[in-house]
Amino acid sequence: MVALSAVLCLAPGFAGCRPRAASADAAGRHAVTQVINAYLDAYRRNDSNAIAGLYSRDAVLLPPGHDLVRGRDDIRTYWSQGMEAGFAMDTLRIEVAGGSGYVVGRYYVPPDDDDDAETGKFIIAFRRETDGVWRITADIWNADTGDDDQTAPSDSTDRTVTGLPLPRTISG
Repeated sequence: MVALSAVLCLAPGFAGCRPRAASADAAGRHAVTQVINAYLDAYRRNDSNAIAGLYSRDAVLLPPGHDLVRGRDDIRTYWSQGMEAGFAMDTLRIEVAGGSGYVVGRYYVPPDDDDDAETGKFIIAFRRETDGVWRITADIWNADTGDDDQTAPSDSTDRTVTGLPLPRTISG
């Protein structure tokens, strides 16, 4: 009987095995959500050490208009150059399967004395590392408009107001 259960559990799509996978994915989503909240908190505190600690040792950062940034130490250096006051993120999707996942969202930076407000999109990729901690492996973002383009493209989400994301903190 145990052997039959093991064989059925290995069969693709067998309903008896889905809850375990679903609960593992739910735990992964919760862990990724915690990392995103820590990211937002560190960003708002302008804490380059805390934000760099959320990345894997071999992570890549792909900022717009900047060379690829490789590794946690160089990512720390990048973020130590400063972060935008008033930064907000809105997560649109979190996908987790097994030991990897990603977050898709929008961001908003309010205007200041030097720059207009900025809205944009991001994707952050995650991996559960051998120590069980979920860390960022890739982080890329881009603005909705370029310097020469004053009109933001229409957004397919219904979670924006006049092109601006709805700032909020993610909950598990």
